[in-house]
Amino acid sequence: MKVETKPDAYILDSTASNRSFWRKKEDKRILWIDIEPELEVKPDLVLDCTDTGFPDNSFHTIIFDPPHWWGDEIASNFWTCRNKQEEIEWRKSVNSRPRGYTYYGTDKYKTKGALIKFLHKAQLEFHRILWDNGLLWLNWCEIKISLDKVLAIFTNWDEMLRIPVGSNHQTMGDSQNYWVMLMKNDRPESQTFLTAISKSKRMK
Repeated sequence: MKVETKPDAYILDSTASNRSFWRKKEDKRILWIDIEPELEVKPDLVLDCTDTGFPDNSFHTIIFDPPHWWGDEIASNFWTCRNKQEEIEWRKSVNSRPRGYTYYGTDKYKTKGALIKFLHKAQLEFHRILWDNGLLWLNWCEIKISLDKVLAIFTNWDEMLRIPVGSNHQTMGDSQNYWVMLMKNDRPESQTFLTAISKSKRMK
């Protein structure tokens, strides 16, 4: 699938949304995927990042900017407008001028447990499709869950770098935002343990 779409791509944006933070919106070395088909900026492939179908060891680097909270409805606020038309309609409903749309996917998961399961499944898939010692860049805002609790899900990775983001737009008020660089490690016993946990009632 990857070879047919972008044979030179070795960077994967696994939750591309509308490519909001990318300076370069098109590049043969980057494959943009997203599960949402109604985005203004269409992904290269509409795919679930927890089950991509890519061969093992396909990418050198993966970008992962998942939803940071849960329970919203589509086009119910600024963060859930998938495209320009939804953003215009939402602005009309709250009597506000359009200023651009940023889709965060917070409508995809109705509960905290559902979001945690998604994060777990995604990191398992990333571990499979990354090169040995490949890099995963995780973006996380602590609006409802602390970064340390999220990183506890990523048990088969080495944290190499943690960058606090100082922008008021990125931090969403008092909630700190981070970019974290994780390196793929090989400790299969930890993944087996985490898979067992994810199937227990504690993850529901």
